[in-house]
Amino acid sequence: MAFFDMHTHFLCGVDDGAKDEHESHALLRMAYADGTRAICLTPHFSPYLFGDTSAASERAFERLREYAAEEFPDLELYLGHELGYYDSCLSALSDGRCRTLAGSRYLLVDFPAGVPFSTLRQGMDRLLQMGYTPVLAHAERYRALKHHLKWLAEFVICGGYVQLNASSATGEYGKFEQKQFKKIVQADLAHVISSDGHNTETRKPLMSVCLPILEELQISPEKIHRLTWANAYAIVHNKRI
Repeated sequence: MAFFDMHTHFLCGVDDGAKDEHESHALLRMAYADGTRAICLTPHFSPYLFGDTSAASERAFERLREYAAEEFPDLELYLGHELGYYDSCLSALSDGRCRTLAGSRYLLVDFPAGVPFSTLRQGMDRLLQMGYTPVLAHAERYRALKHHLKWLAEFVICGGYVQLNASSATGEYGKFEQKQFKKIVQADLAHVISSDGHNTETRKPLMSVCLPILEELQISPEKIHRLTWANAYAIVHNKRI
């Protein structure tokens, strides 16, 4: 089965992902061997941590695309950002420094794992009000959502989307993240599962690891296909899920 990995950090020299082009290529090879056939490269856009990654990520993307065209001609690559939400981020969005997912209306949005619920809610509500379609990155990580899955359901009803990390299904990031992953999937609040791959050792770009857990949860093959391919494909092509 083929996967679409919509949340990745394979571009080198722009954030805490690949250190150099050697690792960037290794990440691509590892993902391809796992069955990934489409990837959205989503370096962090967090100026307070990594500076403005707009120009550097575009250059790194073009180099990686050249490599992929030679080695994996059937692999589709797209470019976006993972916005680390901050108060003045709307100016970076409006002037195009922070990219949406492949130029679509969809925007991948990240918060610190320990973010207060009020901050998370206000940030996502603000983006919705400004006409963006936010995709909450690795929603299983936020401890603030432990007792607020009702809000997550309301967020989805209002037009928001939810992304989960594949490795969270296995407990790789901890028991809390694993339990939340299962709760969100079983509540039918997840739209996309991605690897959030950063390196080849501790945060690998593997999508297939979540499959045994999804099957254990009795998620249908059709739903698994939507979570691991079809919904991500729709997002980067600016279509409704």
